[in-house]
Amino acid sequence: RYSVYKDPAGWLNINPINGTVDTTAVLDRESPFVHNSVYTALFLAIDSGCPYRMDVEMMSHEKLTTWDWKRGNPPATGTGTLLITLEDVNDNAPFIYPTVAEVCDDAKNLSVVILGASDKDLHPNTDPFKFEIQKQAVQDKVWKISKINNTHALVSLLQNLNKANYHLPVMVTDSGKPPMTNVTDLRVRVCSCRNSKVDCNAAGALCFSATSALLLPLLSLARKSAGLPCVPT
Repeated sequence: RYSVYKDPAGWLNINPINGTVDTTAVLDRESPFVHNSVYTALFLAIDSGCPYRMDVEMMSHEKLTTWDWKRGNPPATGTGTLLITLEDVNDNAPFIYPTVAEVCDDAKNLSVVILGASDKDLHPNTDPFKFEIQKQAVQDKVWKISKINNTHALVSLLQNLNKANYHLPVMVTDSGKPPMTNVTDLRVRVCSCRNSKVDCNAAGALCFSATSALLLPLLSLARKSAGLPCVPT
């Protein structure tokens, strides 16, 4: 008879009579029980006894040889190892890092941050990644993203911005078929940099998304004229 000896994830079942192995759950290549895309399970085969020879003397004084089974005590046991190689499918969306950056409000170098992307899948379902800024109208375009290599891109400004916290939706897409896409909110803190001191305290500043960054001076002036407090970030 057959039985499961070691099945770390509890994914498998074996027919005790004919030894057919089937699955009881979806096998996941990203599981901690899978190493280098291979899942290992052990099974036992236990015999019911061992054959022995019987010589039976017939009444005609001839001997008749027959075979019968005698149960072993203890029964003999064998161990078998099953290695299952799991192929990768594109079931993980890529993600970017870092998600927070700082830049001075009067910076001459308008480069903000170099973004990297990563993916839990394997090639060809990972890089090259495609980086884009989502929901940025042409007339409000203040941000730019440029490819550096297959896994990194540079976010930069087209002009200096007032001190505030800005939220930039960055979309990254992998090379899988079909591709997987993820949108991450990149938080950019525009800081005041005066006399070698960097002040990123956003108190008194409005918080804007990328699409409304150009409206900052007008809205800030309007709220001050109306005597309204600034919107918290």
